[in-house]
Amino acid sequence: MVRGKKLGGVRLKNEHLKPNQISFEDGEAYTSRKDIINIFTDGSKTEHGVGAAFYVLTNDIWAYQWSAKLNDNNTVFQAGLTALHEAVIYASHLPNHNTSKIHVNNRASIMASSNSKSTNETARKIFKILLTHPRIKVSWVKAHAGNIGNERADQLAKDATQHRQPYSHTKLPKPNIKGLLRKRMLEEWQTSWKNGDTGRKIYNIMPSVSLRPTNWITEDVIFFS
Repeated sequence: MVRGKKLGGVRLKNEHLKPNQISFEDGEAYTSRKDIINIFTDGSKTEHGVGAAFYVLTNDIWAYQWSAKLNDNNTVFQAGLTALHEAVIYASHLPNHNTSKIHVNNRASIMASSNSKSTNETARKIFKILLTHPRIKVSWVKAHAGNIGNERADQLAKDATQHRQPYSHTKLPKPNIKGLLRKRMLEEWQTSWKNGDTGRKIYNIMPSVSLRPTNWITEDVIFFS
Protein backbone atom coordinates (compact mmCIF):
# COMPACT_ATOMS: atom_id res chain seq x y z
CA MET A 1 0.00 0.00 0.00
CA VAL A 2 1.40 3.40 -0.97
CA ARG A 3 -0.14 6.39 0.77
CA GLY A 4 0.91 9.99 0.74
CA LYS A 5 0.09 13.51 1.83
CA LYS A 6 0.66 16.84 0.12
CA LEU A 7 3.19 19.27 1.49
CA GLY A 8 3.59 22.52 -0.42
CA GLY A 9 1.94 20.98 -3.47
CA VAL A 10 4.29 17.95 -3.46
CA ARG A 11 2.94 14.51 -2.60
CA LEU A 12 5.15 12.61 -0.16
CA LYS A 13 5.03 8.84 -0.42
CA ASN A 14 4.65 6.72 2.72
CA GLU A 15 4.99 2.99 2.13
CA HIS A 16 3.13 0.48 4.28
CA LEU A 17 2.26 -3.18 3.87
CA LYS A 18 -1.37 -4.20 4.16
CA PRO A 19 -2.44 -4.99 7.74
CA ASN A 20 -3.20 -8.64 6.94
CA GLN A 21 0.17 -9.28 5.28
CA ILE A 22 2.13 -9.63 8.52
CA SER A 23 1.14 -11.73 11.52
CA PHE A 24 3.00 -12.46 14.75
CA GLU A 25 0.40 -14.94 15.98
CA ASP A 26 1.42 -18.59 15.89
CA GLY A 27 0.59 -19.86 12.40
CA GLU A 28 0.89 -23.52 13.37
CA ALA A 29 -2.73 -24.22 12.45
CA TYR A 30 -2.19 -23.12 8.86
CA THR A 31 -4.95 -23.33 6.27
CA SER A 32 -4.74 -26.24 3.83
CA ARG A 33 -6.52 -25.20 0.64
CA LYS A 34 -5.77 -25.52 -3.03
CA ASP A 35 -5.72 -21.75 -3.51
CA ILE A 36 -3.28 -21.18 -0.61
CA ILE A 37 0.41 -22.02 -1.00
CA ASN A 38 2.10 -22.60 2.37
CA ILE A 39 5.84 -21.93 2.41
CA PHE A 40 8.03 -22.68 5.43
CA THR A 41 11.45 -21.05 5.80
CA ASP A 42 14.37 -21.64 8.10
CA GLY A 43 18.03 -20.82 8.66
CA SER A 44 20.52 -22.96 10.53
CA LYS A 45 24.07 -22.73 11.85
CA THR A 46 25.88 -25.89 12.92
CA GLU A 47 29.46 -27.04 13.35
CA HIS A 48 29.41 -27.75 9.60
CA GLY A 49 28.41 -24.24 8.54
CA VAL A 50 25.40 -22.06 7.77
CA GLY A 51 22.38 -23.09 5.68
CA ALA A 52 19.09 -21.58 4.48
CA ALA A 53 16.02 -23.30 3.06
CA PHE A 54 12.31 -23.13 2.32
CA TYR A 55 9.74 -25.90 1.82
CA VAL A 56 6.49 -25.55 -0.14
CA LEU A 57 3.22 -27.36 0.58
CA THR A 58 0.18 -27.18 -1.68
CA ASN A 59 -2.90 -28.79 -0.16
CA ASP A 60 -0.54 -30.62 2.26
CA ILE A 61 1.46 -32.08 -0.64
CA TRP A 62 5.11 -31.28 -1.30
CA ALA A 63 5.39 -28.92 -4.27
CA TYR A 64 8.87 -27.42 -4.20
CA GLN A 65 11.92 -26.89 -2.02
CA TRP A 66 15.04 -24.74 -2.04
CA SER A 67 18.20 -24.75 0.04
CA ALA A 68 21.70 -23.27 -0.05
CA LYS A 69 24.90 -23.13 1.95
CA LEU A 70 25.99 -19.68 3.11
CA ASN A 71 29.42 -18.52 4.16
CA ASP A 72 30.51 -20.01 7.48
CA ASN A 73 30.82 -16.48 8.86
CA ASN A 74 27.20 -15.56 8.11
CA THR A 75 24.80 -15.42 11.06
CA VAL A 76 21.62 -17.40 11.70
CA PHE A 77 19.67 -14.16 11.32
CA GLN A 78 21.17 -13.65 7.85
CA ALA A 79 20.36 -17.26 6.95
CA GLY A 80 16.74 -16.78 7.99
CA LEU A 81 16.44 -13.58 5.96
CA THR A 82 18.05 -15.25 2.94
CA ALA A 83 15.51 -18.09 3.13
CA LEU A 84 12.65 -15.59 3.42
CA HIS A 85 14.00 -13.55 0.51
CA GLU A 86 14.17 -16.59 -1.77
CA ALA A 87 10.68 -17.64 -0.61
CA VAL A 88 9.08 -14.30 -1.48
CA ILE A 89 10.82 -14.34 -4.87
CA TYR A 90 9.36 -17.81 -5.48
CA ALA A 91 5.91 -16.70 -4.31
CA SER A 92 6.00 -13.57 -6.48
CA HIS A 93 6.19 -15.76 -9.60
CA LEU A 94 3.17 -17.90 -8.71
CA PRO A 95 -0.19 -17.35 -10.48
CA ASN A 96 -2.08 -14.29 -9.25
CA HIS A 97 -5.08 -16.32 -8.09
CA ASN A 98 -2.93 -18.05 -5.44
CA THR A 99 -2.40 -16.64 -1.98
CA SER A 100 1.03 -17.48 -0.59
CA LYS A 101 1.48 -17.71 3.16
CA ILE A 102 5.10 -17.80 4.27
CA HIS A 103 5.71 -19.23 7.74
CA VAL A 104 8.82 -17.94 9.54
CA ASN A 105 10.00 -19.13 12.95
CA ASN A 106 12.09 -16.04 13.66
CA ARG A 107 10.21 -12.92 14.76
CA ALA A 108 13.23 -10.67 14.17
CA SER A 109 13.26 -11.62 10.48
CA ILE A 110 9.60 -10.68 10.13
CA MET A 111 10.06 -7.39 11.97
CA ALA A 112 13.02 -6.40 9.80
CA SER A 113 11.28 -7.39 6.56
CA SER A 114 8.09 -5.47 7.36
CA ASN A 115 9.97 -2.26 8.14
CA SER A 116 10.42 0.04 5.14
CA LYS A 117 13.30 1.78 6.94
CA SER A 118 15.25 -1.35 7.81
CA THR A 119 19.02 -0.94 7.53
CA ASN A 120 19.39 -4.53 6.35
CA GLU A 121 19.72 -4.78 2.56
CA THR A 122 18.05 -8.21 2.30
CA ALA A 123 15.16 -7.08 4.52
CA ARG A 124 14.58 -4.05 2.30
CA LYS A 125 14.45 -6.28 -0.79
CA ILE A 126 11.87 -8.49 0.91
CA PHE A 127 9.78 -5.45 1.87
CA LYS A 128 9.73 -4.16 -1.71
CA ILE A 129 8.50 -7.52 -3.03
CA LEU A 130 5.81 -7.73 -0.33
CA LEU A 131 4.75 -4.16 -1.07
CA THR A 132 4.07 -4.96 -4.73
CA HIS A 133 2.58 -8.42 -4.06
CA PRO A 134 -0.10 -8.04 -1.36
CA ARG A 135 -1.24 -11.64 -1.92
CA ILE A 136 1.99 -12.77 -0.22
CA LYS A 137 1.53 -12.97 3.55
CA VAL A 138 4.15 -13.63 6.23
CA SER A 139 3.29 -15.31 9.50
CA TRP A 140 5.29 -16.39 12.56
CA VAL A 141 5.28 -20.09 13.42
CA LYS A 142 6.68 -21.71 16.56
CA ALA A 143 9.89 -23.66 15.92
CA HIS A 144 10.21 -27.36 16.78
CA ALA A 145 6.51 -27.72 17.56
CA GLY A 146 5.91 -30.74 15.31
CA ASN A 147 4.78 -28.74 12.29
CA ILE A 148 5.71 -30.87 9.27
CA GLY A 149 6.49 -27.93 6.99
CA ASN A 150 8.67 -26.21 9.56
CA GLU A 151 10.47 -29.46 10.43
CA ARG A 152 11.20 -30.15 6.76
CA ALA A 153 12.57 -26.64 6.23
CA ASP A 154 14.72 -27.01 9.35
CA GLN A 155 16.16 -30.29 8.10
CA LEU A 156 16.80 -28.87 4.65
CA ALA A 157 18.71 -25.94 6.15
CA LYS A 158 20.82 -28.28 8.29
CA ASP A 159 21.54 -30.56 5.32
CA ALA A 160 22.53 -27.54 3.23
CA THR A 161 25.40 -26.76 5.61
CA GLN A 162 27.15 -29.87 4.28
CA HIS A 163 25.76 -30.82 0.89
CA ARG A 164 24.87 -27.69 -1.07
CA GLN A 165 26.86 -25.36 -3.29
CA PRO A 166 27.90 -22.05 -1.67
CA TYR A 167 25.40 -19.19 -1.87
CA SER A 168 27.37 -15.99 -2.44
CA HIS A 169 24.60 -13.37 -2.56
CA THR A 170 24.44 -12.76 1.20
CA LYS A 171 27.09 -10.36 2.41
CA LEU A 172 29.15 -11.02 5.50
CA PRO A 173 28.08 -9.10 8.63
CA LYS A 174 30.06 -5.89 9.17
CA PRO A 175 31.41 -6.89 12.62
CA ASN A 176 32.73 -10.10 11.08
CA ILE A 177 34.43 -8.23 8.23
CA LYS A 178 36.07 -5.89 10.74
CA GLY A 179 37.25 -8.92 12.73
CA LEU A 180 38.74 -10.57 9.63
CA LEU A 181 40.53 -7.35 8.62
CA ARG A 182 41.90 -6.91 12.14
CA LYS A 183 43.11 -10.50 12.18
CA ARG A 184 44.84 -10.07 8.80
CA MET A 185 46.44 -6.82 9.92
CA LEU A 186 47.79 -8.41 13.10
CA GLU A 187 49.17 -11.36 11.13
CA GLU A 188 51.03 -9.05 8.72
CA TRP A 189 52.24 -6.89 11.60
CA GLN A 190 53.48 -9.98 13.46
CA THR A 191 55.36 -11.21 10.40
CA SER A 192 56.99 -7.82 9.89
CA TRP A 193 57.94 -7.61 13.58
CA LYS A 194 59.36 -11.13 13.60
CA ASN A 195 61.47 -10.70 10.44
CA GLY A 196 62.49 -7.07 10.94
CA ASP A 197 66.04 -5.75 11.40
CA THR A 198 65.35 -3.11 14.04
CA GLY A 199 64.16 -3.26 17.61
CA ARG A 200 65.58 -6.73 18.22
CA LYS A 201 66.16 -6.09 21.92
CA ILE A 202 62.53 -5.15 22.38
CA TYR A 203 61.53 -8.15 20.27
CA ASN A 204 63.30 -10.45 22.76
CA ILE A 205 61.14 -8.98 25.52
CA MET A 206 57.87 -8.63 23.54
CA PRO A 207 57.90 -11.11 20.64
CA SER A 208 54.16 -10.84 20.01
CA VAL A 209 52.37 -7.78 18.68
CA SER A 210 49.12 -6.59 20.26
CA LEU A 211 46.62 -3.77 19.96
CA ARG A 212 46.35 -3.64 23.73
CA PRO A 213 48.50 -0.92 25.30
CA THR A 214 51.14 -1.99 27.80
CA ASN A 215 51.20 -0.60 31.32
CA TRP A 216 54.83 0.43 31.09
CA ILE A 217 55.81 3.77 32.58
CA THR A 218 58.14 6.13 30.69
CA GLU A 219 61.18 4.95 32.66
CA ASP A 220 60.49 1.31 31.68
CA VAL A 221 60.30 2.21 28.00
CA ILE A 222 63.56 4.17 28.16
CA PHE A 223 65.34 1.37 30.03
CA PHE A 224 64.28 -1.49 27.74
CA SER A 225 64.80 0.46 24.54
